[in-house]
Amino acid sequence: MSFSLKKRIIVNGFCFVVCFITEAVCGSSVDYNRDIRPVLSRNCFSCHGPDDGSRKADLRLDIREGVIAQRKGIPAIVPGNRDESELYARLLTTDKDEIMPPPDSGHKLTIGEIELIGKWIDSGAVYARHWSFVSPKRPSIPNVNNREWVKNGIDYFVLSELEATGHRPNKMADRYTMIRRLSLDITGLPPSPSEVDAFLNDKRHNAYELLVDDLISRPAYGERWARVWLDLARFADSSGYGSDPLRVIWKYRDWVVDAFNTNMPYDQFTIEQLAGDLLPEPNRDQLLATAFHRNTKTNTEGGTDDEEFRTEAVRDRVDTTMQVWMGLTMGCAKCHSHKYDPITQKEYYQFYSFFNQTQDADRGDDSPRLPYPTSEQTEKLDSILKEIKSLQSKLNIHTPELAKGQRKWEVKSLRDLAKPEPERTVWEAVGPFKADSFDSAFSQSFDPERLAIGLNVAPKGKAKQSSTAYDGFAGLAIDGNTSGLYTDKTVTHTKNPDDKSPWWEVLLDKPTDVTQVVVWNRAEASERLSAFRVLALDENREILFEKDFFEGNKGNPKPNEGFSIPINLKTKVSVVRIELLSVEGRNEPILSLAEVQIFSRLADSEKKEFAWEPKLQFIDGKVHELDLGEYESIYLRRKLIAQIAGSQKLSFSSGDAIKVWVNGREVFSKKIKRDVKVDQEEITVVLNQGENEVLLKISNDGKKSGFYFDLKGADFPKDILPVLLLDESKRSKSQRKKIEQHYRSFAKELDPLRKQIESKKKEEQKFRNSIVTTPYMQELPKGKQRETYLLVKGNFLSKGEMVKAGFPESFHKPKKDTPFNRLGVAKWLLQKDNPLTARVAVNRFWAQLFGRGLLDTEEDFGTQGNLPDHPELLDWLAVEFQEKGWDIKNLIKMIVMSATYSQSAKVQGELAESDFRNIRLGRGPRFRLEAEMVRDQALALSGLKSVKMYGPSVYPPQPPNLWQAAFNGQRNWATSSGEDRYRRGFYTFLRRTVPYPSMATFDAPSREICAVRRIRTNTPLQSFVTMNDEAYVEFSQAMAYRIYTEGGATVKDKIKFALKLALVKPPEENRLTAMIELYESELAYYEKEIASAKDLYGKIAPLPEGANISEMATFTVLANVLLNLDAVLMKG
Repeated sequence: MSFSLKKRIIVNGFCFVVCFITEAVCGSSVDYNRDIRPVLSRNCFSCHGPDDGSRKADLRLDIREGVIAQRKGIPAIVPGNRDESELYARLLTTDKDEIMPPPDSGHKLTIGEIELIGKWIDSGAVYARHWSFVSPKRPSIPNVNNREWVKNGIDYFVLSELEATGHRPNKMADRYTMIRRLSLDITGLPPSPSEVDAFLNDKRHNAYELLVDDLISRPAYGERWARVWLDLARFADSSGYGSDPLRVIWKYRDWVVDAFNTNMPYDQFTIEQLAGDLLPEPNRDQLLATAFHRNTKTNTEGGTDDEEFRTEAVRDRVDTTMQVWMGLTMGCAKCHSHKYDPITQKEYYQFYSFFNQTQDADRGDDSPRLPYPTSEQTEKLDSILKEIKSLQSKLNIHTPELAKGQRKWEVKSLRDLAKPEPERTVWEAVGPFKADSFDSAFSQSFDPERLAIGLNVAPKGKAKQSSTAYDGFAGLAIDGNTSGLYTDKTVTHTKNPDDKSPWWEVLLDKPTDVTQVVVWNRAEASERLSAFRVLALDENREILFEKDFFEGNKGNPKPNEGFSIPINLKTKVSVVRIELLSVEGRNEPILSLAEVQIFSRLADSEKKEFAWEPKLQFIDGKVHELDLGEYESIYLRRKLIAQIAGSQKLSFSSGDAIKVWVNGREVFSKKIKRDVKVDQEEITVVLNQGENEVLLKISNDGKKSGFYFDLKGADFPKDILPVLLLDESKRSKSQRKKIEQHYRSFAKELDPLRKQIESKKKEEQKFRNSIVTTPYMQELPKGKQRETYLLVKGNFLSKGEMVKAGFPESFHKPKKDTPFNRLGVAKWLLQKDNPLTARVAVNRFWAQLFGRGLLDTEEDFGTQGNLPDHPELLDWLAVEFQEKGWDIKNLIKMIVMSATYSQSAKVQGELAESDFRNIRLGRGPRFRLEAEMVRDQALALSGLKSVKMYGPSVYPPQPPNLWQAAFNGQRNWATSSGEDRYRRGFYTFLRRTVPYPSMATFDAPSREICAVRRIRTNTPLQSFVTMNDEAYVEFSQAMAYRIYTEGGATVKDKIKFALKLALVKPPEENRLTAMIELYESELAYYEKEIASAKDLYGKIAPLPEGANISEMATFTVLANVLLNLDAVLMKG
């Protein structure tokens, strides 16, 4: 026997309990969406809903097939008969093991809810698709009795429902109320006294509409409505997580402001933000728009896994997209199928795949970033590029000087081609030599090296220079590192422009028999080391040797190659000095050296003989292994016998580090850890006629070692060599042009021009680096797109099945031509048959104007959300919005032009008790201003508000030390000065972990995630902010100055002015009397307490002519009181 049959007597006996409510529920038919789904969703779907992973007893209650399916031969519901239905019996039983929901679930149905379910079963247990998952259709305009009250379609729907219950709408608000309400709603700012007077005196029949049009056309409109969108976009000036580093992304905020002010249609607004980069040939603004989804958090802390937080950012994009455009909590499906809405976990990751293909990857620099120069910067950049182009064009002009240089080069090249290759002797080796570290193995001069080239005595000396800048200390030139890269911190640097005659010198540890000085130039800005002098001095600083190099500032030692200066003296040297010469045109000389090596002869007593072992197996042109252990070095030598003196290319490779000397001169040095390969390095050296000794040192870091060596002949491009071999008179015009072009590519005659070009390019790069860049979305190339997997329990390390991009099956299908990428997502969201996008959008705008959406759960249009209060009005607005071209300004205008919006907010009549939340819209909106409006209104009333728009976020005053972090991140809140101190709250810097405190107190979110709705609170802390916060005290001081200077001649006139300014209406007599009494009592106090008066007034506003400090302190108190009035902080 089934449970329901066994409990039949109990069920029937229970009927008397519910019979008293039967009349109530039988008055109208039971509607599944209105009456049954909310009960089942709230109490049953978590265990018996869409999520098959958590479904109990294999019973599904969210679809009809589930409740009528046979389970052990018995269905949960027998349509038409509650008494035969197991589900109904389970609701009625008193057996704690059988009752549903179970007692430990925390859920319990009321008697009325049980009876509704019974009646629903009796009527056939008819299911219906959730209201929000059915595309909206334009409902018919209902009939109303009082048609004179109606101003547009909105009013028909509101009035018909009021009339159905015998109620009437409220009277219309007066003009004072309406201009304030409109100004705050449309621009976020109160009207000025002159605007109020102009509206009151405007006798035109359409004065109200003209005011609406004027307000919507103002730039402040874009700022007010952009604020709403930035909550959704989770816009912030920092990256979030632990150290919460700062982020430059304010250009996106500017884009949103412009989008609202230019009335960008909502469909275009959607497409550009979700997929602007995927549009054909997107412009810069369309790319900038995609920063919407670069507002995700980035974790820069050490030790974190970039892929984990990249994955988290992608999921945030999925959740935010569906919440913002469709009002669904899709994020609930990232770990398991949604427990209430028809979205499976697999569908979540199919949708996730659309957002999984962008180039950002939780990098600390937020790349990729979009440069966005101002018009002035664009003009400057174009000018620089034009100069570069002009200079580059001169490279193509073949001058007589170039022709002369080319002939010399051709003669030398032909000589090189004819030059026989040097004879090579057999390689000889000695070693290995052991050191205690890789660094030591590379830098230490072992005996074979000292014997062959002498000893570098510079590191034992003491270096100094004429001046030092950028930490380029003199000792860096004798540290043994020839890198030449400034970033390696091995380069000296004198100070410019102060040091006009820079010099560097080293005092050797003892007088030394010097054989050569080798100067290594820095890698970047190598042209600085030109026109210099080398001197050798004795212990009395008498000059023993002096020679100038690259006179006239023509040429310089090549980077990465030692510039050898032979020294042949009979006297020992104590000091080696390098000086920059004075050259015309070099206004700011800088002496910057990578390394200076000073070699000495070995005394006969120090010389040792070594048994060099011939290595017949070391054949040139092949890689050879070397038997070296960890931190061991080996020396290889051989002779090259040249028949003709001249240049020769050497190709060599090493595993790991290598040094090369030719005739005792170091020509190459590289400390590196690598495996040996063919042709890793190539240099050109000068060989003397006859014997030339080549010495190699290979140092091993611990793995296998080896080397490679070969000689390279004269190397010419294939298309140049035939032309070179032709007599000049026999060359065609095109051949002459080709070889001239080839020569110009390296001609020394063009070096000054190339330096100019290089200088201009550096200027260009420096200027580009100064241009603000913004993180934006950029799709991966097709060949590099990521595979997407279902993540088990949401863990990025636990990959389940691989999934392909797709849309949730339970919603509308994408059109045939829809691309399967983010652009496709945007188009899918905007399809006419999408049941939610238009509804969600109009509901959001409505909520901003009325304080409550037509559906109050703005963040959840799914089965767990509430039912809309005015479903037909919501659908009518949604269809109207779509069919009128997604026109946002038109939508806002239509709402504020309605009689519904124009009602007085005064609470009166029977609706005051039965509808205290104004759900039925029988009166005008009245609710507290949002955080930014509280600040902006105070700024406007004080006269301090800046009209400046756009640009970086600002730092108004806040309590000290809030940014003092335990580690990492910027810690200093640099309080703004000037007009930036008084800009709209919309521009205030928002750091996610430490949001601006006065706005957070008024419920502004931290924007770590998408904030669909701000929940309004009322706490004592809010009054502490507006009364005591430094910013609001400043506003009160400035407002006091305004009251005194603009308010009239008498105290009474000034207080009347203050009340009208703050309340936007003439003051009532009782308010005026109260304020005068307050003035008199405060004035008496401050006339006695002058020091207190000075503390309160005078910090930002001057003392007006004819006023005293006690009066101004008193008016400051009055201004502070006015800014705290309920009527000022409320709208309506």
